[in-house]
Amino acid sequence: MIEKRFLSINRNINYSTFSSRMNNNRKMSTNYSYKQKENYDDEFEKKTSGITESPWYDEIQQQQPMKFDKLRRNISHSESVDVSIVGGGIVGLSTAYLLSKSGKKVVVFEDGYLCSGETGRTTAHITHALDDRYYNLEKLHGMEGTRLAAESHTSAINMIEAIVNQEHIDCDFERLDGFLFLDPTDTLESLEKELEATHRAGITDTEIISKVSGLSFDTGPCLLFPNQAQFQPLNYLKGLADAILYYGGKIYTETHIQDILAPNEIKTSDGYTTFSKNIVIATNAPIIDKVSKIYDKQQAYRTYVIGARIKKDKIPLGLYWDTGNQNSENTVAPYHYVRIQRHSRKDIDSKYDVLIVGGEDHLTGSIIDDKGIQERYTNLESWTRNRFPIEDIEFQWSGQVLEPKDGIAFIGYNPGNEEKKNIFIATGDSGNGITHGTIAGIILTDLIIHKTNPWVSLYNPSRVPREKSNNSQDSKNIKKKEENNNEQESSSKYKDNKMNKPSFQDLDIDQGIVLEEEKIAAYRDSNNKLKLYSAVCTHLGCTIVWNNSEKSFDCPCHGSRFSAATGNTINGPANKKLDEKKYNNN
Repeated sequence: MIEKRFLSINRNINYSTFSSRMNNNRKMSTNYSYKQKENYDDEFEKKTSGITESPWYDEIQQQQPMKFDKLRRNISHSESVDVSIVGGGIVGLSTAYLLSKSGKKVVVFEDGYLCSGETGRTTAHITHALDDRYYNLEKLHGMEGTRLAAESHTSAINMIEAIVNQEHIDCDFERLDGFLFLDPTDTLESLEKELEATHRAGITDTEIISKVSGLSFDTGPCLLFPNQAQFQPLNYLKGLADAILYYGGKIYTETHIQDILAPNEIKTSDGYTTFSKNIVIATNAPIIDKVSKIYDKQQAYRTYVIGARIKKDKIPLGLYWDTGNQNSENTVAPYHYVRIQRHSRKDIDSKYDVLIVGGEDHLTGSIIDDKGIQERYTNLESWTRNRFPIEDIEFQWSGQVLEPKDGIAFIGYNPGNEEKKNIFIATGDSGNGITHGTIAGIILTDLIIHKTNPWVSLYNPSRVPREKSNNSQDSKNIKKKEENNNEQESSSKYKDNKMNKPSFQDLDIDQGIVLEEEKIAAYRDSNNKLKLYSAVCTHLGCTIVWNNSEKSFDCPCHGSRFSAATGNTINGPANKKLDEKKYNNN
């Protein structure tokens, strides 16, 4: 146990403050009164990857944003940087923490503020109950592979708990049970198969129970996963950042890494150069995948979440999941995931908590109209109200999940860099981002310090994944979009009536559009200024689509996303902003 370090973050970080967010009281349905940012400006983009906000940001809003010093000079050879880590989310900070504690000189670079990517949008289920199901993983990776998967995710839970205790991190970490119950389209056989598969994988304390007691609806038979966990993810990551600084690491935010020049040179968009013995790419989707082609091994999905006010102790504490719609063609059947988080806002009665419910996943960019996206939130609310005694909806947000074709993340040496073996990647969270991110920290640290790790082969990014059955349809959909240069179905409705063809000149404030024939993406910001960009994704040239829910332009081929306000990348694998276009009145 190390000595508690009071206020060590404040000695090392330059914080800025945000003005209070306006409560628009927009009515997405008759019961929605969630808080949403008034407009998506450049400053807001540094904090998160969309206009919607999770309750984690709402709590951080009352404290300080996770902003550190920006890199203002080169890091020279003479400093002997052991590891440069690109990305300040769960993967980057977990790796930086373990490496800096081991004595390595570590530098973390983040182009926004810490956790401004998908880590800040997680629902923070800390579990070894994998959504791909152990009986499916067993078919792809064998009994030994599933045993290693179970072992690594269980170890990740234990590692998080140990770090919380050792570093005295106040993040509401607590152990609790998880319950997997049946979707109406599923049968008891699924739970029975998963029970047997978890036992073969070494998780021997799972059991089937008749139902979850204390809920207002009958779950029916459930598979009980004892001793899972949850926490407030941003507070946990703040604690990791504190510890990284204490152990001698450095963290630079608002520092965009534009180029990785093998074997040991990285360049920022400001023109600075850093030399490092090892480089870790922890950007959710790797930004150096042109050679490794990791994008061919996984698919990007949008997932949706609501946070509803609920009376304290009205629902038994636990993690809840259903088995998902078995009729879906998604890689993983879209399932619902539920947990409870204490309410952090001081203006809310202490008698309330937040019920967090997610689901309604679809391939990124496959839904291109606002009505279709709004239906996702409406469906979530309806599903939740039919099962839980919720009151107002206070939060709604979406996130991005990278689903590996064989259900296991890619963690290790970057393919194509085998000779030097000093560039590492971690990607493919598969809906278990917190544990996968922690596993990445463990594996990458062991590889860099030359320590044997039994999980390396399972997570090897160079493996050729065997596809799950539903993957074939998803792959065909993506391939078709790539071959047709991602021509969206929405364009067909304008072919027969040129008079009704949309125009960016008619855009309302905070609205965007993609004109496919002209390959133009347009957005009118809150100051009524028209922003025009090329509609060609800077990753591999697919045509982007407008996401009105998050005020972003999204690529349906590989999941890259771009800020409507600036054209900057907010999700990889693209790493270059959209090209700006000039308005021609002729």
